Amino acid sequence: MLSGGNLIAHDGMWNGQQVVPRQWLLDATTVSSPASFLALGHPKMFMGYGYQVWILPGDRRVFALQGMDGQRLIVDPRSKLVLVQTAVWTNDQDPDMLEVLALWNALVEQYG
Repeated sequence: MLSGGNLIAHDGMWNGQQVVPRQWLLDATTVSSPASFLALGHPKMFMGYGYQVWILPGDRRVFALQGMDGQRLIVDPRSKLVLVQTAVWTNDQDPDMLEVLALWNALVEQYG
């Protein structure tokens, strides 16, 4: 079964067919310039930002698509790992983001 997470974990390829252009996904999940205010490591940015995609810190290409009220999809294309979180929270701050990132990092360390 094809899911959006699996499709982007495989850089747009599914069953040997390029469904979404690979270069577009690479561009969407990478900050174009390290000098950009959207770049990972910018003083005001914990994560980088691509085309509506958050880029997580680390030495490999890992990114997250995040919804308004706690929904999240985190993808590591190298290992093909995808984490899907469905949640509902009622304030503007995500109280569990650090826990989700700790879980994600443990999964990548063990399976990635």
